[in-house]
Amino acid sequence: MPVVLEGGCLCGKVRFTASQPPLRTFACHCTFCQRVTGTSFFAESIFPMDAVRFNDGELKRYEHVSEGSQKKVFVHFCPSCGTTVGLTFERWPDLRAISRGCYDDPNAVEVTSHIWTESAQTGVVLPAGIECFARARAQLGGQAEPATKHAMPVLARPA
Repeated sequence: MPVVLEGGCLCGKVRFTASQPPLRTFACHCTFCQRVTGTSFFAESIFPMDAVRFNDGELKRYEHVSEGSQKKVFVHFCPSCGTTVGLTFERWPDLRAISRGCYDDPNAVEVTSHIWTESAQTGVVLPAGIECFARARAQLGGQAEPATKHAMPVLARPA
């Protein structure tokens, strides 16, 4: 099977290869993602766990309990340069998130939705024609949440 995506951390010690396209790629504006990235949101691609392979570079793991689900979220980062390479989840043990900024070509994956927009920082613009969710895409019980698609780009937090 051909390589679909490759990438790694800032210093290059941790490298990964994805054997298939992501299930979805989205921008998360929750306060956890703002903290874990140190910026306005976290753009991440979701893969089946076995679709991503890592080199022998060491990844460290930080454990955090989600305010919403009360389940653990594991942040995987390079111990040398501190790059957040991705996340895994107690709630979804068969899925892995990879940081879009870690791809060799971040534009190879398209952001198809924005989640937790109610937590978005001032100055963040939500694009036109993209599904935007005030919170998660689904409730804890699995019921889908309604999405908003804006006709034109809009500020997530109007002045």
